[in-house]
Amino acid sequence: MKLKRRESPELGIDMTPMIDCVFLLLIFFMCAATMSKVDFTPEVRLPVAPKAAVPEDLRGRGTINILPLGTVIQTGEAVSEQKPFMVYGQLMDETELQKSIADRKNKDPEFRVYMRIDRLADFALVKRAIKACAAAGVFDIIFGTFQSRSNE
Repeated sequence: MKLKRRESPELGIDMTPMIDCVFLLLIFFMCAATMSKVDFTPEVRLPVAPKAAVPEDLRGRGTINILPLGTVIQTGEAVSEQKPFMVYGQLMDETELQKSIADRKNKDPEFRVYMRIDRLADFALVKRAIKACAAAGVFDIIFGTFQSRSNE
């Protein structure tokens, strides 16, 4: 008796998991690219506020970091009364800060500021930074905080 040969089914590769991985990688790199534009200085310990809100999109915002006087940053410099503001890892005085903000404002008329202020920094420094922003023509400023838990 002659038996019929069965045709073996064609083997194929399921592309669904590979496509899922590609989309996950794409999302990861988009988020990483967005986060790299914000100047998160590790030395800044943000204050805790019960009504803190997650900021909207931080793109288009320049970051000003304000640390307590005497804090040593990654470059080995110490924050001093003469240069208390840090922008992109560089310590600046009020004049340099105002010039930096004005330059960014000229390039981008929609430029806004995100201030990250250490919980132990003097308010006088914050006031000086706000004055520098106002003198440069930037009035849209948000402040970085951590949100406290509601049961605390």
